[in-house]
Amino acid sequence: MIKKLNLLRKTRRGLFGVDIILYVCSMTNINSKIGIGASIIITLGCLLKTFQLQGAGITLLFGGLLFCLVFIPTLIYSEIKNKKLLSSVGYLFASTSIIGVIFKLMHWPGANFLMRWSVTIILFIIMPIYFISTYNNIINEKNTEQDRLIKIFIGIFIVAFFGMWYAMIDLSR
Repeated sequence: MIKKLNLLRKTRRGLFGVDIILYVCSMTNINSKIGIGASIIITLGCLLKTFQLQGAGITLLFGGLLFCLVFIPTLIYSEIKNKKLLSSVGYLFASTSIIGVIFKLMHWPGANFLMRWSVTIILFIIMPIYFISTYNNIINEKNTEQDRLIKIFIGIFIVAFFGMWYAMIDLSR
């Protein structure tokens, strides 16, 4: 692994080493630990916020930023590397909606804009494309009928979640 990293450092020099950081973090073990850690920090921040204890704001902010600015970009990087553009765009707008929620919890301006447009794009652009592409996938050894049904079932839950969220957003503003 160190040889790969040294070879990558010699061949690709990104902006402030971003390519190297994304490469290292896109390895599944490190990325999953970052995602689980960020989720635990966000859950702790929510508990602190619920009981109105000190440190809730900074804990939510740190967990949300770790999730949206470290974990999600590595997912986007790996999806682009695997040539799955729809998934990477979906992750981008999901990250934007999470940042909108953090803005809302911190009472910062711009929260409604971020949440409204990210949920709208996910619900009315990304999810229909997801359903059409899932339905049109060719059934073979790699993509079985059961895999297709599972993907459609997951898509239905995502649409239900974002649909309820869209109903709760105040669209009159």
